[in-house]
Amino acid sequence: MKSLLISSIYFPPKTGGIAEIMGAVASVLGPGRVCCLTGVPSNGTAFGRNPEPKVYRRPTAFARAKFTQAVGWGVTITEIMVRERPQVVHIATAYDGYLALWLRQWFKLPYVVYAYGNEVLDAMRATEWKKALLALQQADRVLAISQFTASLVQNAGVASNRIEVVYPGCDVDRFRPVPAEMDLRQNLLGPRWRDRVILTVGNLVARKGHDMVIRALPQVCRRVPGTTYLIVGDGPHRSELEKLAVEMGVQDRVIFAGEIVNEGLAPIYALCDVFAMPSRDQSEQCDVEGFGVVFLEASSCGKPVIGGRSGGIPEAVADGVTGLLVDPHDPEDIANVITRLLVDSNLSARLGQQGRLRVARDFTWARVGAQVEGILESILREKSPCS
Repeated sequence: MKSLLISSIYFPPKTGGIAEIMGAVASVLGPGRVCCLTGVPSNGTAFGRNPEPKVYRRPTAFARAKFTQAVGWGVTITEIMVRERPQVVHIATAYDGYLALWLRQWFKLPYVVYAYGNEVLDAMRATEWKKALLALQQADRVLAISQFTASLVQNAGVASNRIEVVYPGCDVDRFRPVPAEMDLRQNLLGPRWRDRVILTVGNLVARKGHDMVIRALPQVCRRVPGTTYLIVGDGPHRSELEKLAVEMGVQDRVIFAGEIVNEGLAPIYALCDVFAMPSRDQSEQCDVEGFGVVFLEASSCGKPVIGGRSGGIPEAVADGVTGLLVDPHDPEDIANVITRLLVDSNLSARLGQQGRLRVARDFTWARVGAQVEGILESILREKSPCS
């Protein structure tokens, strides 16, 4: 069975959760079972295991100009159909769903759509995403990253028997407990390199809850004086967060490290004592946390994690087992839980150890690949004239 994975903008070397998931799925399926089409150009580096699947990087196939897109898409799909002969299609997000509808119409190819959260809400509420909604509703399967996301997909009109929950995976060999690199610690933390470290990794958007950690920080620092908050990532809310740190009087305790590519993240997790990302739902802005791959990465590195009690986070963070859940709207609750983990080293160690075991047992990419392959094969059996 050969499949075609299409992801217009979410694919390595682009960073972010969806791009990482798509790259990992392609890598674990391998060149014998998948080829990929994306508009993301290469930076010359490998994105997965060797050998990698064939990737057709064709920006013109996703161009904004309709004529350019039509020509680029037509030429590219003709080449792929002749060379690869795919039997089934994966669509990275519903935003690319119009392509799946076209491929079904012209080549009778069945397809699956991966679902996360925000794009499902967009499809339900925004008129410009009518084809995205249609693609979800007509998909042979929708692969939701959590039970929470699956509920959104069902609300979008997809029959429950066509929804599969496929939790994201984590590279447990890359993300593993290791000692902190002293040079990296000193370079990033500067004069605060001896401090206890709270870490958040994620785009600087309102949903992620960086602001609530900053609001909680004065209380944390009163109880645990040598504490610093390290923020890895970039985004539109950086200036607001910097201003908030000044307003809260903790600008010397908040370090904005900027974006760090995936390959450099494992040593970053090693620097922290606690990983915290108290994301909250902002459904009115179609902005929710469908799961949170960074929780798996931190857990796989043996770190205790703190997550907001919202969206799919309770499925990524086993409350009281691998981490602790907080009210993402309550800085006092966040401060109390952070302080508890900074003070109680036995609890932190136990949560980190149990987190590592859980990820290695339940969230490997090999498991994800086997599940996806099984779903694709079941679709082909359903479509077979002999079935």
